[in-house]
Amino acid sequence: MFKKVLFVVFAWLMVVSPLMSAEEADVKLINSLNYHKGMFEAARGEVYLKIPLGSEAASVGGDEQDEERYTAGVPYAFRPVEDGVWILDSVNRALKLFGKDGKLQKNISIAEYGPVVRDFAFDRDKGFWLLSPVDGFIYRIDMAGKLISQIEGFAEARAIETGLMQELLVDMPAMGSIIRFTNDEMLKEQYPGDESLSMIEGVGGKLLVLEISDKQASLHLRNTASPAENIPLSEFPLDIEDPAVKYVGARVIGQDKEGNIYLSLVACHEVSGAIYRDRIYRCTAAGRPNAHKDIIVYPSQAFDLPRDRVVTPDGRVMTFHVEGNDYVLSVYSF
Repeated sequence: MFKKVLFVVFAWLMVVSPLMSAEEADVKLINSLNYHKGMFEAARGEVYLKIPLGSEAASVGGDEQDEERYTAGVPYAFRPVEDGVWILDSVNRALKLFGKDGKLQKNISIAEYGPVVRDFAFDRDKGFWLLSPVDGFIYRIDMAGKLISQIEGFAEARAIETGLMQELLVDMPAMGSIIRFTNDEMLKEQYPGDESLSMIEGVGGKLLVLEISDKQASLHLRNTASPAENIPLSEFPLDIEDPAVKYVGARVIGQDKEGNIYLSLVACHEVSGAIYRDRIYRCTAAGRPNAHKDIIVYPSQAFDLPRDRVVTPDGRVMTFHVEGNDYVLSVYSF
């Protein structure tokens, strides 16, 4: 829900912004997006590192390198670790670890694992899971890129995840479900759900659910897979009186090493499309909010990525954008 809705909003804003009416004079264009004055002082991201776009080992593939048009012109996924960030360089068919100084530390070839790898997840400390939805496989590899095993039947899968339980979760939109596999690759559970169901695990390894209506968002724990049963955790009312300002996007982003949960909630004006709120919440492991930050972002037209906001181990939220010939990762701190 979050990525698709925001892409439409971003595209609309960039096209119609010159037509804003006089009564919307409190709106300003920032990073090609229209923000309401309540967001003018929101936090800008701090640049974490810049990586050049290109085909060299120490770069990542962009639109010019993607001759087959398998991607949206940027790496499909990135995941921060304590001392850097792993980037899925799908165009150059490699999984790369960059240090905080921007230097390439590891370069694992994934050329033999399907036409394009769409997502990856950590397999404990032993290696990675790779999602290749074109050929319908999930590949399990070690830290050297050697194949350990593979599972088939995942054509058109959207994303994968591992969490507290160290079990593999797969988002299958065609099935309207998230499915869970044990560490020995046996099907364990199938969770029917809509876009509100996340692959981020809360207490006891149960999946988190973030639901929104016009003026209300609520965080739940999916207690049972099927029939679906939720345990309510917290509510996030939209405290903006204008009835035309409504929630348009919600996402559970992830967790830090302390177990804190991070959420994104976005609210826009239904007529002008102006962004009245783009807020990150930090919650305890039990789902109780204890901090929040409003943020200014760069628009991304790569709307079909598995995720565009992730949590660093030390509790910052990392995003990306393209600036000239650089792939830029930025962080927001609490």
